[in-house]
Amino acid sequence: MRKTGFIGFGRMGSITLKALLDAGAVSQEQVIIFTRTSEKLQDFRKKYQKVEIAESLAELAPQCGRIFICTGTAEVKGVLHELLRYIPGDVHLITITGTIEIECFETIFTGKISKIIPTQIAEVGEGVTLVCHNRKVLPKDKEFIHDTFGKIGQVKEMKESQLGLADELSGCAPAFYAAILNNFAEAVKKHGDLTPAEIKEIMVVTFYGTAKLFLDRKVGFTELITRVATPGGITEEGVKILDRELPAMFDEMLTATMNKREKIKLRAREQYGIN
Repeated sequence: MRKTGFIGFGRMGSITLKALLDAGAVSQEQVIIFTRTSEKLQDFRKKYQKVEIAESLAELAPQCGRIFICTGTAEVKGVLHELLRYIPGDVHLITITGTIEIECFETIFTGKISKIIPTQIAEVGEGVTLVCHNRKVLPKDKEFIHDTFGKIGQVKEMKESQLGLADELSGCAPAFYAAILNNFAEAVKKHGDLTPAEIKEIMVVTFYGTAKLFLDRKVGFTELITRVATPGGITEEGVKILDRELPAMFDEMLTATMNKREKIKLRAREQYGIN
């Protein structure tokens, strides 16, 4: 049986692989991994002893029916060129690099290519993995992606042109939410004598419970605001401030992040010789 290869063991790649293994989405015996910084694998080897560690791409590639490319953006092109020397023609390449377009990959490899954007919260079996495919990807390959990543959260297939904005809501959002809560916590410290630990505990438990209302009880955003913020009450005063200030802030944030995405995408197109 052909294996599933993972190239690279950076922050997102390692989180994704460990989440898949812990969830039983792939078995250790099915996986082979290669990274040029092998010292990163010291702790990994202790827990996942049946995962094969390759010494080179030449060792990994011929064994694989599908290969996840989890390297940094700048390294992807070199990896693709090297893989071409060893991979069979029917291999399925899967990249987790969201800012390199599939069109760029196809200047080097013309076979089956999928792009996925995983999320940090896959570590706890939650979140949405975003997916798109080129025309060569077969239904059975799509099914593998959906079934495998469905074990560590939800999977949403979409057009490549939609991935960037959707990533703001999935991959980037945990950091955005954490920044919002952190700033909220800092403000709370100025208005009373709750300890930082007490503030964090109350905020995180409330944040978690609020998310459960949205998911489990299908409560809408405005519905929950109406439930909590009674007319003339305390909460309503806070909501008025947020409604006044937040729209412009989020517009500015998205303008900045989407502009950054476009700059990185254009640099990648230049790197791959696409005007």
